[in-house]
Amino acid sequence: MSNCLSVTNAVEHAFCPRFTYFQLVLGIEQREGKRGTVQSGRAYHNRHSTTNKTYKIKRLDGIKRIELILYSKKYSFSGKIDEAIEAEDQILLIERKYTDYVVIGSTLKTQLGLLAILAEENTGKKVNQAIVVFDKTERVEVIVNVTKEIKQKALLMLKKTNHTISTGSMPHSSHDNRCLNCCYRKICP
Repeated sequence: MSNCLSVTNAVEHAFCPRFTYFQLVLGIEQREGKRGTVQSGRAYHNRHSTTNKTYKIKRLDGIKRIELILYSKKYSFSGKIDEAIEAEDQILLIERKYTDYVVIGSTLKTQLGLLAILAEENTGKKVNQAIVVFDKTERVEVIVNVTKEIKQKALLMLKKTNHTISTGSMPHSSHDNRCLNCCYRKICP
């Protein structure tokens, strides 16, 4: 299990496929822990996982699960579900983001799709929805329907991540505003 991919690897590939190349092919560390936004996000997640462990959003019924580390035998990847509500016949994922940028883009859909697959495989219960809580300056909750299409696209991203690693070739990437804050910007051609 130590050499299997993680949900994070696929999410980073969705953000930019060159992350996979630099990090998992060439072995160059991101050193993201030194960045203030990363430290703030980690502190935010830590606060939610250690305080009010029994707190649930009032409209949700079920058992609160936190920090579930799961592995998919079928697809050979692992991931951590930070928070979920497990009902009798389904699981609702809760993902927290420490940002004011309220967007459900490809990286977040990849994350939710793969976490849903992990939850379904390991519990036998369906994941049809997730709540994404954006919480920095203002708290915004967005309900995301975790469709079959989202799960399929997430698996495709996992496959693309594996492909980059197995070929060892630098993938094509678009240059845009994400490059300005990238930890690989000084070495990326």
